[in-house]
Amino acid sequence: MSPQGAVFLSYASQDAEAAKRICEALRAAGIEVWFDQSELRGGDAWDAMIRGQIKECALFMPLISANTNARLEGYFRREWKKAVERTHDMDDGLPFLVPVVIDAISDAEARVPEKFREMQWTRLTGGAAPPAFVERVKKLLGGSEVTAKRTLPGIVGSIARASPGGVAAGAQGKAHRPWFLPVILGLFLILLISIVVRPRRSPKEVADLLAIAQKFTVPDSETPSLDQQLVAKAWEQMNKVEMGPEQLELADGYCRRATELDPADADAWAALSQVNSWYVATDFDRNAARREAARSSAARAIGLAPKSYEARLAQACYLVRGDPPDSHAVPAFGPEADRLLRQLLLEKPDEPRALLAFGTLQRNLGHVADARDAFSRLAGNPAFAALAWSRLVAVEVMLGSWSAAEAAAQRSVAIQPYWENLVSKAITAVYYRGDLASAKAAMDDMPASVIQTDYGVSMASWVFYLRREPDNMLRFLQGVPRDWIHSAIYDGPTAYLIGEAQKMAGRNDAARIEWQAALQLVEHRLTEEPTSAPLLGCKGELLTCLGNFPDAEKNLQLEADVSGTQDWDNLLALRIAQGRMDAAMDIMEKEISRSQFATPADLRLEPDYDPLRDNPRFKALLARLDADPGKSPTAPRPVGGDVPAGAQR
Repeated sequence: MSPQGAVFLSYASQDAEAAKRICEALRAAGIEVWFDQSELRGGDAWDAMIRGQIKECALFMPLISANTNARLEGYFRREWKKAVERTHDMDDGLPFLVPVVIDAISDAEARVPEKFREMQWTRLTGGAAPPAFVERVKKLLGGSEVTAKRTLPGIVGSIARASPGGVAAGAQGKAHRPWFLPVILGLFLILLISIVVRPRRSPKEVADLLAIAQKFTVPDSETPSLDQQLVAKAWEQMNKVEMGPEQLELADGYCRRATELDPADADAWAALSQVNSWYVATDFDRNAARREAARSSAARAIGLAPKSYEARLAQACYLVRGDPPDSHAVPAFGPEADRLLRQLLLEKPDEPRALLAFGTLQRNLGHVADARDAFSRLAGNPAFAALAWSRLVAVEVMLGSWSAAEAAAQRSVAIQPYWENLVSKAITAVYYRGDLASAKAAMDDMPASVIQTDYGVSMASWVFYLRREPDNMLRFLQGVPRDWIHSAIYDGPTAYLIGEAQKMAGRNDAARIEWQAALQLVEHRLTEEPTSAPLLGCKGELLTCLGNFPDAEKNLQLEADVSGTQDWDNLLALRIAQGRMDAAMDIMEKEISRSQFATPADLRLEPDYDPLRDNPRFKALLARLDADPGKSPTAPRPVGGDVPAGAQR
């Protein structure tokens, strides 16, 4: 195959399967692809051939991943450097570099040449290349689309270059921008962006986009500036009910470009803070760099415009969701976030973003009545109704009514199915109905981009585990290219979950190997955070799995001393492993059964409880939960039946 006009795929050997999927998708569309599958790379002739391909190819597509990040040396890095060298002789508008991210590695931590960061990155989780991506590659090869600078869509970039002075002029500040076109032309450009970027956008979506953009317009004599248009586009993505990794990636790009164009634009910094807060809150990216970006961007917005609604809202949202729950940031910052949000809602009582943050804060603080009221008010907004009903699921569980939670989940899905309410549906199906088939179906309907995040990995592993499908769980986890999963559902080494799958499959030696590897990771992190309660708990759990009961006991006690609370779940697992069934039942009867998630379905399905199933006290506890109408669909109902979720709202 001739390399001219071809796409050169550059990848780490560990990412060969993802590269192959991208290659097949492009070739199926008639695109020439240079895809070296040789496992025996090396030699002068081979090296010369690769250099020649990079020199002659039409597009260079580096695959960025956790695997490339982990390898400080590798031939792919030589390929990357050669590609960057070639760009030095190219016009800035000539398409050539097309970086692709194939897993959940964050932009901030990716080890790539700086030139890559100037380009628009595309996320193709696992190498799944949708038709839209293939079409974009065709346009790039055909010359009908210029290479987008980092975070700036090609159409917006072309508009900027066509404007008097281009982007450089726009970066000088609002007072000196040469924006002399009439307002009507500015709005036409926004509409043009809408039509070109998404050809099938409905009239309502176009109207909504214009309405959002008008929030960021400048005086009547000027058209909206480019950075303001980009902020409006970012909010279009963040306000989508189905907001997932793809939408956040776009929003992140729009905001970063907006702050580059005008570093004094408080609205742009506020929106960038919101993007980073959402990455953390959704468990799509909880690393320290992302949390710091959420904090610092909000602080910069406040510094630029202390009275700005957007800046204050960004600050409040960071306090609510900009740190993981296990950091105890929400309780610590609760009063300040509460004060800010109440003031913002006094100014704009129906502002959906403030209502969402306020309801989330009140739920996290245990103020369920206030949370229910906020989400119920939000449900009155058609654009946010599906999201509001999904958030009401957790509130109804906290109020002790799984039937109301199930009704809220069903109502949310009926309005618009998306990844969050599919998870809500899966949780209610399992804990209330014991319906693992429905839970699996809900997980199968989730987008691949979400399933590959830490949140999705945690949920899928949980479903496979409850369904007692260790081999499916193992195959799934072996495709996860990260050694640590960070989510509110599970925060720990991937190897621990793999060990659980191996144990369920009866491969005890393989399970021990995984748990020992996981323990090494935890102990390494404890050298940097010796008083981390989550890490101490994780170590205690792994020591229990490995049969080191005395050290497990010590670690769980140390965890309790540090956190001020006893880790009852891990202590229960230790007592069961020790064969101390009466002590285990003491914990279940006094502590575990008080949890909202302690339903009869949970007791019946949870594999960890198998050693207790013949215990008379366990059977008695199960019977008691079966009789609780808040937790069991078969329990006798109160006179008049359950109050449907939302009936009193």
